[in-house]
Amino acid sequence: MTAVGQTRRRMLLLALSILSACSMWHFVTHVWGAGQSAEFSDLYARWWGAHELLLHRRDPYSPAVTREIQIVIYGAPVATSNPGDAAELAGGFAYPIYVAFLMWPTVYLSFPVAQAIFLGLFVALTLVSLRLWLYALRWRLPATEFGILAVFTLGSFPVLQGLKLQNLSLLVAFLAAAAMASLAADYFVVAGLLLAGATIKPQFVILLIPWLALWIMGDWQRRRRLALSFLAAMSGLILGSEMLAPGWITRFLTVVRAYRHYTFGHSLLDVWFTPRIGAVVAAMLLLAVLALGWRCRSCPAQSSRFFLASSLMLATTLVVIPTLEPHSHLLLLPGILFLLRYGGAIWRASKLARLLLTAAWILVGWAWVAAFGMTLAAIWLPAGTLLKFWELPLYTSPLVPFGILVVLGFLLGNEAGIFRTGSMIFEA
Repeated sequence: MTAVGQTRRRMLLLALSILSACSMWHFVTHVWGAGQSAEFSDLYARWWGAHELLLHRRDPYSPAVTREIQIVIYGAPVATSNPGDAAELAGGFAYPIYVAFLMWPTVYLSFPVAQAIFLGLFVALTLVSLRLWLYALRWRLPATEFGILAVFTLGSFPVLQGLKLQNLSLLVAFLAAAAMASLAADYFVVAGLLLAGATIKPQFVILLIPWLALWIMGDWQRRRRLALSFLAAMSGLILGSEMLAPGWITRFLTVVRAYRHYTFGHSLLDVWFTPRIGAVVAAMLLLAVLALGWRCRSCPAQSSRFFLASSLMLATTLVVIPTLEPHSHLLLLPGILFLLRYGGAIWRASKLARLLLTAAWILVGWAWVAAFGMTLAAIWLPAGTLLKFWELPLYTSPLVPFGILVVLGFLLGNEAGIFRTGSMIFEA
């Protein structure tokens, strides 16, 4: 392709990314978020719980603190007809107590100031996460191409939803990206510390940690620093939390059980099957992907196969954990980048590879297409009519992790030669 052709292609992709991001922003702010209380925030429970724990030594899991949180985000405490109902804990402090250590710098500020800080921080960390995943993938992009990916990333529903809700998923996604990039740079101690920090959302790393444990076994002498630093950091977090709030683990587990009842605490497999059968299928799926990972245990952290295996673990996590929240899909970013990086080679591998890749891109791209359609429709249709179709851009959302899992699992299982003959979506 000539230089002029490359420039035109990049400008077209840049315009498409901006159009997609603006359409998704319009959908999130005017349709999906319409009528949402200005006080509603996923961040508030974490901030207020940390505020009360660190400044007043109050238990953030206590009913009193939970009611104070509910008054702010819901306007009143949650009332139930049955005392002890799980719904009484709705909206409360549902994180490990050591998340307070991360919130500590903001507990002396007013919440609006803390919100503004975290909003800017989340945007910055999302961009840094993208750069870190690219580093771990060994994919160097010129500034224009990185800008295109950055606009698509910031303009995706998972990121915009996370920003709208001020959810710590954005922070945990950054910690996971930083940990994997640290491994690629051979900073094993740093990676262990970052991985421990990511356990503020333990469900996000519930499969990544066992996979890395298998990987460590592939070269214990060299990789043991990762295990030792992770265990040391986790010991420090747990013991430090115990000093602040003795017995917190029992209360945290109680809150977690309640959380699954007052939210839609089901995985995609639970929806497709039943919670009981879904658990069995999830266990089988976990064993299958760990078996695939076992074949990569000797791969260096800089290799494409290691990156692919890690991306597969993160995609599988989103299929088996009991949540369908799109903001968790930031964990799919490395898998999506892998498919972009090696898209040409995957396309040439086989008809089945082409079919799976096409299906994955349809699932990922549908949200932008539907959001653009709703943005155009907003020119002629009243807002009330659009609100009736607010789920339209989210129709494929529950299937996106499964689609990415299938194509990544196929690639790792078949080893279709993509590790030797990659082609970039953006030509140099």
